[in-house]
Amino acid sequence: METFDLEQTQRLAALMAVPQEQRDDTWCADFLRAVPNASLASFDPQIQKGPDTFPYFQLALPDSGPFTPFSIVHLLNYVLQNGAGVVVHSNAKRDQPPLWVFSFGDILSYSMFGDFRGDPKVIANPDPPPNPNAREILRASPNESYLPATARAAIGRFMRGPFRRPSPKIGLVTSASLRPQQSLMVNLRLKDYGGDQNKLGSAIRYLTWFVPKTYSIMALPDDWPDSEMSPL
Repeated sequence: METFDLEQTQRLAALMAVPQEQRDDTWCADFLRAVPNASLASFDPQIQKGPDTFPYFQLALPDSGPFTPFSIVHLLNYVLQNGAGVVVHSNAKRDQPPLWVFSFGDILSYSMFGDFRGDPKVIANPDPPPNPNAREILRASPNESYLPATARAAIGRFMRGPFRRPSPKIGLVTSASLRPQQSLMVNLRLKDYGGDQNKLGSAIRYLTWFVPKTYSIMALPDDWPDSEMSPL
């Protein structure tokens, strides 16, 4: 498939015409198949903050006439290096709700698996129910194939910035008692938030923007050291 594919652009235009209430799972699947290589227009500045405060590369279905083409496949490395997501607007005026908003984790997922939804193996074979009697917990560091350098850098910048963590770290834990069985772990602790579980939970949810949807992120237990975790 071509990097810039006007046929896929036309496919997106046809999908845009489908009323919102009729955009079912089939519509979503069709959109996600068409969007990676579709020829789209961009804006100046290209990367702008969204309502959620995260940065997004701005794309739109082009107006009629000549335009400079961009596509998600074409932009993949640039977007990841800049720690951004991608938003696809229905027109260059941006006067309607976006057709789709991709988090950094969605773009990372496509670069790793060719699937915006996450790891296809995990989607096809979900973990069995947790075993509450399991006691063994394995701790390790995620390797490059599991969490690429671009993702580490983006998470690290965010934790040093908005979270004001001078030495952010990450690890990987695996246990049959967890769901999912394998989870990333960051050196944020409940005690860092004065014991407020809601604040800690909110912080962790922000970090999930940076990872595929089939991944999980956990906080570090208060009584666990972070000396064996990997710096971000």
